[in-house]
Amino acid sequence: MNLVTGERSKFKGIFTALLTPMHEDGSIDYESLSRLVEHQISLGITGFYVGGSTGEAFILTTEERKQVLESVVKTVNGRVIVIAHIGCISTMESVKLARHAEELGVDAVSAVVPFYYKVTMKEIREHYETIMSAVPLPMLVYHYPGATSVSLTMDFYTGMSSHSQCIGVKFTSLNLFEMQQIRALCHERFMIFNGHDEVYLSGACAGADGAIGSTFNMMPGPFIQMHDHISTAQRPDMRLLQSLQTEVNAVISHMIQYDVIAYEKYILYLQGVLRSPKVRQPLKQLTDGERRQIDDFYRNCALLQDHRVSV
Repeated sequence: MNLVTGERSKFKGIFTALLTPMHEDGSIDYESLSRLVEHQISLGITGFYVGGSTGEAFILTTEERKQVLESVVKTVNGRVIVIAHIGCISTMESVKLARHAEELGVDAVSAVVPFYYKVTMKEIREHYETIMSAVPLPMLVYHYPGATSVSLTMDFYTGMSSHSQCIGVKFTSLNLFEMQQIRALCHERFMIFNGHDEVYLSGACAGADGAIGSTFNMMPGPFIQMHDHISTAQRPDMRLLQSLQTEVNAVISHMIQYDVIAYEKYILYLQGVLRSPKVRQPLKQLTDGERRQIDDFYRNCALLQDHRVSV
């Protein structure tokens, strides 16, 4: 596959790393999932990154991962971009999920770097090449060293950027020097998606084309505003951009005192999007005391209040 510039440009923007809503018994709440998708579309996001870390993918069954993607694709109905995360430790399982995603008509697939087993850059490159040879969809590498303990080399990035089917990387790392080097050394068509929301603005300055973020579930507005301003303004207003990043970072600073996924689900519950803030075991559930603390913060946070479901 050789995507022309116009086809690649549709992937520039703000993508929500979608949460997976659950009932109190831990089963998936597809009604809340559809409501979350509709709410996000109404807020103006570019698209969804489905089945990633935020979606609790690695503690879902393979069948559940397929069903979640099916539900999202059905609800989206072509209105926004859908990127399906199909990554597994096993290349064969990744291929199976990629073929399922292709059948559903998603816009692209993404796969986390193989982890747990110690493999070299050669095996990692072959992992992606095998997936891409199995399906014609655009591929997005998912780099998350904080979770995988795998550090990719610049030779790996430059090699992948030369592959016409590989459109870029979801870069979930605070090493923005490395991000800048990827931008400087890789093929110009190779896209970078910032993955740590707290450094979105810095990532954009380092060359990111957009972002795939977890906190976009509960507050995409400022990120959409920053992206749109950077993309359209001849001379971006840095004071405006810094104020928006400061506003979201106040929420993120509070959030990281708790388990991130549980926190975001609880905020979405307070916003009227989810029916339950349940996360799946072994993830940590919020205590009653933690919920009361988050309640107090939420009541005094205009940004989170602004993202409530309209009644």
